[in-house]
Amino acid sequence: MKRIIKFIIICLGFKSLTACDIFYGTDEYGTPYAEYEIKGRVSDKEGAPIPGIRVGVSSDSVTVTDSDGCFHSMYQTFPPDDNTIEINFKDIDGEAGGGFFEEQTVTAHAEMTGEGEGWNRGSYKVDINVTMNRKDTASE
Repeated sequence: MKRIIKFIIICLGFKSLTACDIFYGTDEYGTPYAEYEIKGRVSDKEGAPIPGIRVGVSSDSVTVTDSDGCFHSMYQTFPPDDNTIEINFKDIDGEAGGGFFEEQTVTAHAEMTGEGEGWNRGSYKVDINVTMNRKDTASE
C-alpha cells in the first residue's frame, strides 16, 4: 500500500511541473535578435572594382572585399526599430588595392526576407553597391 501511495505522489509531482505551461506558457529568457545578410560591391567612380576594402556593420560583422570588389556577410544582432543599418567602408590596403580611398559610412534599409518567431524577429537582407572616392594624397 505504501508503494502505491508513493507512486501516486510521485506521478502527481511530475504532473504539477508541467501543468503551469498549459495556462501560462513556457518562460523564455533572452534578447530579441534578427538575422542579417549584407552583400554588395564596392567600386571607384569609373566602375572598377576595389579589392581590400574593410566592410564593417558591427564589431561582430567585418569582411573585406575580394578581387571583384564584392563582399558578403551574415550576422545576428538586436534588431533596430526602423530596419536601417550603418555600413562602414574603409580602405585597409592602400595602394595595393588600386589607390587610397576615403572612408565612408552608408545607411541602408534592410528588407525583410522571412518571418521569425519567439525571440527571432526575422531575417533581413541588404544588397548595396557603393562608389568610393579616391583620397587626395598630395596634401598629406
